[in-house]
Amino acid sequence: MKKHILFLLSALFLVQSVWANPEPTKNTRETAKADAPITAEVLAVFFTPPTGAARGLIRYLDGAKKSIQVMTYSFTYLEIADALARAAKRGVEVQVIQDGPTAANNFDVIPVLLKGGVSVRGNKAHRIFHHKVMIIDGEIVVTGSYNFTNSAEKSNAENMIVLRSTPLAQQYYKNFISHWERSYPITTPPERKTVKPN
Repeated sequence: MKKHILFLLSALFLVQSVWANPEPTKNTRETAKADAPITAEVLAVFFTPPTGAARGLIRYLDGAKKSIQVMTYSFTYLEIADALARAAKRGVEVQVIQDGPTAANNFDVIPVLLKGGVSVRGNKAHRIFHHKVMIIDGEIVVTGSYNFTNSAEKSNAENMIVLRSTPLAQQYYKNFISHWERSYPITTPPERKTVKPN
């Protein structure tokens, strides 16, 4: 009799365990996969001051072979624009999204990008398009507080980190595409407004 009771209790606990932990569904497996940690190799870390972050970044841009995607709030540093134009001229697909209102006053960099064959778009879908990101060859992610500007390089306190991880780059690329689709093409440089004399 005791053996029968023990068997029934064991069976009951087993059933409860199965009910509490059912076979994972597709949705729970996808959620678990999405929540899985992404590892990345740290290739470089830059801080300003001192200067030199732009030079370090340009080394990675000059090494790009397939693609570069850029999301940026402000972009005024001509040497970075030159590196992107060089990449486009050697056959790398280069796409840039800049904050729309800021791009409207970007008289120096946008002409360099367009002349170099870079696809440029402006984003007005948000109050501020505040990204500071580059994705290189679908495996390197550049991010941090560093805007691609003269001030970030020469006078602000900024940071930039360069990471290698294909899964991380894919996450950033998905975000890039979602913004690219909601941005408008910039095909001509903004005109400088000249102040008429009184």
